[in-house]
Amino acid sequence: MTETTYPELLRSIDEFARTLPPRERLARLYGLIAPLLESVEEEDEEFADEQELSTPEAVRGLRCAAAGEQVDVEAIHEHLAGMGLNYSEDQDPERHVISQSAYAAAAWLQLVAGHPLPTGFDDEDILPTFAPSTFTQIVDLLAWTRSGQIYLFWEDAEADPDLGDLAASTGELRGMFPEVAG
Repeated sequence: MTETTYPELLRSIDEFARTLPPRERLARLYGLIAPLLESVEEEDEEFADEQELSTPEAVRGLRCAAAGEQVDVEAIHEHLAGMGLNYSEDQDPERHVISQSAYAAAAWLQLVAGHPLPTGFDDEDILPTFAPSTFTQIVDLLAWTRSGQIYLFWEDAEADPDLGDLAASTGELRGMFPEVAG
């Protein structure tokens, strides 16, 4: 799998994930997101006039959802998606990575809910759409996030290496495959 390309890895992960029972698929995806949650949880600035939750409360709620507890998925999702949008508008690359972590967590929560959840905004997707399923769209976003980079479509990174480190993201994706495969 060392010479496997980025899109081939995404397809392989997608094919394997489709064989997993839904709960197991969600648990493994959460395992990929969980290491990023601490950096999200540390952010406590308010980014909306009337936030229902603080960011630490939203992250704690997400962890409770991962443990199978009943939570207000709509409020948590809206908070994380809103945080993602707010942080993505900043020019600081570190805030973009936190934004991407929040988006990945919000997208995971939507998979848990099994239906679309409110974001508080209408004009923006929270996931890149270049992978075959929502599962692998999240994994695609995580490959760039876990390598500390602003998300970039792999073909763009391949065409212009100055835009992003495709090798680092491919390495992250390669490292995630065993985590998904168990």
